Amino acid sequence: MIGRFARRILNAPTYARTSHAFFSIVAHSTPRRLWNLALVEAEFRLRRTRVSGKPYVLVVDPTNVCNLRCPLCPTGLMQRGRKAEMISWDTYTRTIDAAAPWAYKVNLFNWGEPLLHTHLFEMIRYASDRNLGTSLSSNMSIPIPDERIDELIGSGLEYLCLSIDGATQEAYAKYRRRGDLELVLSNVRRIVARRAELRSRTPVLEWQFIPMKHNEHEIDAARKLAREIGVDVFRCIPVGLPFDSVDAETLAERWFPVSARDGVEMSTNDQAQSSCYFLYRYLVVNPDGKTSPCCVVSGEKNDFGDLKSEDLPSLWNNAMYRSGRALYRRGGKVDKATVCERCDLFAKRSSRPGAAAEVKAPQWVPVSVSREPARQPVPHDTP
Repeated sequence: MIGRFARRILNAPTYARTSHAFFSIVAHSTPRRLWNLALVEAEFRLRRTRVSGKPYVLVVDPTNVCNLRCPLCPTGLMQRGRKAEMISWDTYTRTIDAAAPWAYKVNLFNWGEPLLHTHLFEMIRYASDRNLGTSLSSNMSIPIPDERIDELIGSGLEYLCLSIDGATQEAYAKYRRRGDLELVLSNVRRIVARRAELRSRTPVLEWQFIPMKHNEHEIDAARKLAREIGVDVFRCIPVGLPFDSVDAETLAERWFPVSARDGVEMSTNDQAQSSCYFLYRYLVVNPDGKTSPCCVVSGEKNDFGDLKSEDLPSLWNNAMYRSGRALYRRGGKVDKATVCERCDLFAKRSSRPGAAAEVKAPQWVPVSVSREPARQPVPHDTP
């Protein structure tokens, strides 16, 4: 029975990378967290609209400001739909304190470049001190002083995803606009070297590569470069389009890869054949303290709540969250119109048959492990 339960946990999308999943469960479990995890998964499968379980993955965005201008990203396009800001210490600690008793980890990124936040490493330490796993994703295309590298390694950060979509400046900068690949690789080499000097096993470093039409020919070269530098994991993930794209076919034609590569598994961005798990497992918090239903949508027009004015139990069962979940429950009562009604990522919409539109086109992309729908603009799904 325990074995079956463990396999279910490890097969859940949040824990798709088995080795890191096992580490997170062992390192950060408490009786309360294990019970909550089981409760959340049961309520998700039963499609409950009012829930007793609490989110066990936190996505807390330190900032929605970025130094790059990626063309498939609302932030890069300057269309974030929210005031550009850094999360305050009070908002951050209030979020962590509210959710830490039940959560396993916090992903400190979403719509911006987290290394721009001057108190990022204090935030990581605050979460680590509360026995939360920590994950970060960065474009690494900013100058990082030696003392900041020491802070990064010493903060307790467990997992660091490096968004590097090319092995040459020409290919890399076509999407990572304003990015400097030489600076990125220098930063990564220094982190690898300093981590070895300090005899630290963390953070685990993952090079994430998004194969696109202009760079898919560099997958093998990037993988080789990652191995030479000493990066722990090389992973390809799907390219995704902004939510509510009005010109999806045009964007797909411009950016999507056109050929498969030997030795790289294939996946699609077709609908997930399930109901939405974000509304049960994930608490997504923006720099202003307002919450989104998932990490796919942006803009405060799509917000579901505000942790500055609602406590977590009340927020997690407010009319917005209940209405989002009700779309997947037969006979579910929708009290509020939500952005979830326009979502086509998940197929099983029992309360409104046929409401979930088909994905506009099958989108074949090279990936190594990807069980969740691709999201934008942050193409670095986390462990």
